[in-house]
Amino acid sequence: MTKSRLSRRDFLSVSAATTAGVLLTACAPAIAPSDEGAAEAMAEATAAPAEESAAMEDGGTMTFSTGSPWGTYSPFRPTYQYGYSSNTPAMLTHSRLFDLDRNNDTHPNLALEWDISDDASTYTFKLREDAKWHDGEPVTANDVVETVRFIMTQATNINPQRWISSLEGGQDFYDGVSDELPGVYAPDDFTVVFQLVDTNVGWHLSATTDLQILPAHIFNNVAPEDIVEHHAPAWYTPELNIGSGPFKFVRAERDQFVELVRNEDYHGGAPKLERIIFKNFGAADTQFIALQKGELDVWNVPQDFYEQSLELDNVNVHLVNRNYIRVFLLNYESPVLADKRVRQALAYAIDREGICEGLYSGLCVPYNSYMEMRPWLAPDLNQYEYNPERSKELLAEAEADGAWDPDNVLRVNWYYSDALHQDIMAAIQQNLAAVGVQTQLQYLEGTSVGAVQEACEFEMLYQGWGFSFPEQYNSFFTDAERCRTPWGDADAQSLFNQTATTVDLEERMAIHTQIQQRLNDELPMMPFLQFIGPVAVNKRVSGFNEDALWNRYYPWSNGYANAVNWSVSG
Repeated sequence: MTKSRLSRRDFLSVSAATTAGVLLTACAPAIAPSDEGAAEAMAEATAAPAEESAAMEDGGTMTFSTGSPWGTYSPFRPTYQYGYSSNTPAMLTHSRLFDLDRNNDTHPNLALEWDISDDASTYTFKLREDAKWHDGEPVTANDVVETVRFIMTQATNINPQRWISSLEGGQDFYDGVSDELPGVYAPDDFTVVFQLVDTNVGWHLSATTDLQILPAHIFNNVAPEDIVEHHAPAWYTPELNIGSGPFKFVRAERDQFVELVRNEDYHGGAPKLERIIFKNFGAADTQFIALQKGELDVWNVPQDFYEQSLELDNVNVHLVNRNYIRVFLLNYESPVLADKRVRQALAYAIDREGICEGLYSGLCVPYNSYMEMRPWLAPDLNQYEYNPERSKELLAEAEADGAWDPDNVLRVNWYYSDALHQDIMAAIQQNLAAVGVQTQLQYLEGTSVGAVQEACEFEMLYQGWGFSFPEQYNSFFTDAERCRTPWGDADAQSLFNQTATTVDLEERMAIHTQIQQRLNDELPMMPFLQFIGPVAVNKRVSGFNEDALWNRYYPWSNGYANAVNWSVSG
């Protein structure tokens, strides 16, 4: 990793008058993206689990930090709340049909093999016959069927659209029109079939990977009203957390801790670890102290603590290329940005590399596609390297054609409340001013974000972007509501529609390449930065492989199925 060449102060030679132009739109509580800043300390975490496990002769205890409050905690809801730390305990206590590694390659879990019909409308999974629930009952295809029926019951308030809209009979079942759900059935005890309404390439990647299989003999007796609350007391009972994963749920206290112990009968082999604790250490500074003292074994390091973590003798800091980017939605319908030369000029004007090095401790890189999945990234994209002279040339050309007026003032909006983003926006304002573009910075809080976007009252709207699979982009680009989607172009829509029905992988990748190249030139939205995530791991930890590191930012996948290999020494 390249060290910062610029200090934050050097990079931000911005006057107080510049930042004084920032407007504040105050409404509801701020939207707080999960990867920025530290969680507020809500309660001092109990030491009981650690004390108890320290007194035991066991195979070691690994301790993770957990945020406060958790977004949701249950075996299934967190997997539909993409990217939050509350997913992680459920990933360790429960199993999925298969798992994905950091390259999105598939690995068997409960399903040993699967078959996809030629038209990608029927998905058939063959289950292993040796998997057991934590209470000793066998895992069967009926458990899969009943799990799907349970999450698609409207009263559970999960609302999994990828299932409702795709499975045969899914909408009628969800609406309560029918008790039948022909889109999922079990022809025998260890075979489950998903029948889709239409061809849907890659559906199993974006749907079944998220599905924690639940025990039918438990959940058939659970009333949705007992669990629909995020923190319903039922979620903190061992009975409701019976899974088939490598670790068993022992107990939890809200905003305090979750305690797991190893499952000796796990179908993937008994874990080396005896125990895992997820503990709320409070804010980031107290988490760092816990890491320093060896009380915290694995930590997603906030940007503000990266340099300090590198100085610790007891940890190794690993860097993860995250499939998560930040972009600017550009209001391409506005006369101010209707000419693509103006949009391109904005891209050339901003020193993204300088922002990464000077403000982000080198933990990001410039990015130039909407497609954050690197295996699908198109080659030969325009990198829009920092070039203010080229920016000025494009603006001059647009001005000569009547498509740009230097008196225009661009409204630049964002909704990340930390001080770092104040600095980033000030740097962008300074960069744009250097090429003659005036801006009005406006931080948005809460519901004001949606209101501003719906009313198209912006020119540049900064936001996070994190889809998991290529076909998930389709609806975002083609179901265009004014100002809510990056592109409503008919040709782009046609290409996106093709990807959902093109079964051949190489052909599908070629279409996505064509779409990326088109949008890279038109810039109806401006890709900005791709993040690098630091993970600090105590040196006494072993077996925490690349997939496990990757899963610290994408908690649904193979890194947790491989938790059997984790161990702690000393």
